[in-house]
Amino acid sequence: MQDLHLEGLQHGVDSIHNLCIEGFKELKHLRVQNSPSFQNVVCSIENVECATFIALESLFLENLNNLKEICRGYLALESFSKLKILKVDNCGEIKHLFPSSMKRIISQLEEIEISSCHLMQQIVADAEVDEDGDEISDDTKVKSCNLRRLTLRNLPKMMSFYRTGDDSVDFFDGLQILFPSLEKLTVVSCGLTKIWHNEHSKESFCKLASIIIQDCEKLSHIFPSNMIEVFQSLKMIEVVNCPSLESLMEHVAVDTKKRPKRLVFLNLNEVKLWDLPRLDALITSSSQATLSLPNLTTVSLCNCHSLKYLFTYDTSGTLDKLEMLDVSDCNKMREVVAMEESEERKLKAMKFSRLQTLKLCSLKSLISFSSGNCAYEFPSLKNLSILECTELKAFILRRPAPSVETVNEESASFDESPHSFFDEKVVFPNLEELHLTAIQSRVLWENEMPNESICELKVLEVKQCPNLLNVIPSFTWKKLLQSMKSLIVEECPRVRNLFTMSMAKSLVQLEYLGLGGCGEMEYIVAREEEKPEEAPDIIVIPQLVTLYLHKMIKLRSFCHGKHISEWPSLKEFTVEDCKAVEVILGDAGCRRLQGSIPTQQPLLLVEKVCAHSSLIGYLVSCP
Repeated sequence: MQDLHLEGLQHGVDSIHNLCIEGFKELKHLRVQNSPSFQNVVCSIENVECATFIALESLFLENLNNLKEICRGYLALESFSKLKILKVDNCGEIKHLFPSSMKRIISQLEEIEISSCHLMQQIVADAEVDEDGDEISDDTKVKSCNLRRLTLRNLPKMMSFYRTGDDSVDFFDGLQILFPSLEKLTVVSCGLTKIWHNEHSKESFCKLASIIIQDCEKLSHIFPSNMIEVFQSLKMIEVVNCPSLESLMEHVAVDTKKRPKRLVFLNLNEVKLWDLPRLDALITSSSQATLSLPNLTTVSLCNCHSLKYLFTYDTSGTLDKLEMLDVSDCNKMREVVAMEESEERKLKAMKFSRLQTLKLCSLKSLISFSSGNCAYEFPSLKNLSILECTELKAFILRRPAPSVETVNEESASFDESPHSFFDEKVVFPNLEELHLTAIQSRVLWENEMPNESICELKVLEVKQCPNLLNVIPSFTWKKLLQSMKSLIVEECPRVRNLFTMSMAKSLVQLEYLGLGGCGEMEYIVAREEEKPEEAPDIIVIPQLVTLYLHKMIKLRSFCHGKHISEWPSLKEFTVEDCKAVEVILGDAGCRRLQGSIPTQQPLLLVEKVCAHSSLIGYLVSCP
């Protein structure tokens, strides 16, 4: 028999190995659950070595309410000699996995997972005494274990992997057991106050690729500053809901007489920091220390209310491979990149070479993405979302840049009304989607935008911008509209028109147009100069499938002036709460315009209503 699953054993036997006289010598996989009678897995007779489970590879123990220990007494060396995976879940009486005399078992394990063992304090018991106070003959040699994955969940009393009897509060003490093979560390809802000791062998943690820390209330930082060179294989950091965490790395001591210290996470790809109310810096230092992240691709930051900035200028210069940056609900953040602009930096462009997605959401104190007078280039950016950042004045603030220490202070030279949200020094050559909500600028674009910027835009969504006067500028509309497929403008009360007649004629790619809550807009297309003898303009929007108009209280017609519109692909046409609209569709074939607009001007004037019979079936009118 190689696989055994035991469940529901209630009385009689208190040790699992007693169920088999020969000691389960051929068993490879054992799962025991919901059996309250068991107090241990192996219990040997005093001074007699027990040879058992010599072929066992995996051991799962679940819901064993009275389990106090895995091994008790003396075991032969071949016992558990092939054990690779150990999982213990909801065993309320157990305080440690193994006594210190059995560190050899730990050295061969590849995966340990412990969950919901509320008395569990250590993986390996203290060296001095066992649970009954008897002396234990400990192997004092440093052990190198093959552990690859360690998962700890819901262990409120867990303090250390192996404590040597001093007052250390470090989970990994750095001296007794080495971890050269550990690849993934997961710690959730544990009572740890510190993860790593400041002194560690360089052999330990050199393969650690993933670290996940969640719901640990006592941790003030994750990494010791003098161990960064050890974590060169680290690819992913996730820290969630650790209310005492102040920085990822403990305070970095820097010799001011030497060059600034550079801390490099060479292979780090992904960082997720959520619900860390006291986090105020990625690293803290009494002097200048630079964090370098040359392979970082993804950053997600949420509910870090003490953080005033995310990256320094120097760190942002190392983000050559950053692809996605998502920052939301950080109430004190003033800038994403805090700029200390020296004279030599004024002419050097800041380039985010591979950034494809940038999302800034609900940042109540954000005034800009960054500041300074240099150009900012985003050659790969495809999706830009800036939502509910109500203090944001401009994407890049052109003013004397605040220092990192004073980034939260107001600048006396700040322009409360910057001319445009994006200026000519911000370049988006491949931007496809732009979503803006609740920004304060009057106009979006500078008059002299670079020729290569915003020429690939497919989706533009602008909402709740109380000061905005114009969405599509007259000076750059050709390149802005040439690829546009979806355009939404809502709750922008000062926008009076969306297009000119020339713009409307160029909407060859537009598939969706939605307008709502623009209280001053009477006409979507503004009047251009016209002569009485000229024939009506013909507007053809060949690809438009959906036209959605709602809460446009002054809207009278799609176009101001003599025109005929054609909508060959229109399938969904919705009009809601547009009180000034008297006629939805007008037939130009029945009443040609002769230099004046009829009293009842239709919302859409088409050549023949019958030609749009497919449209009528989809029409929803709620004036």
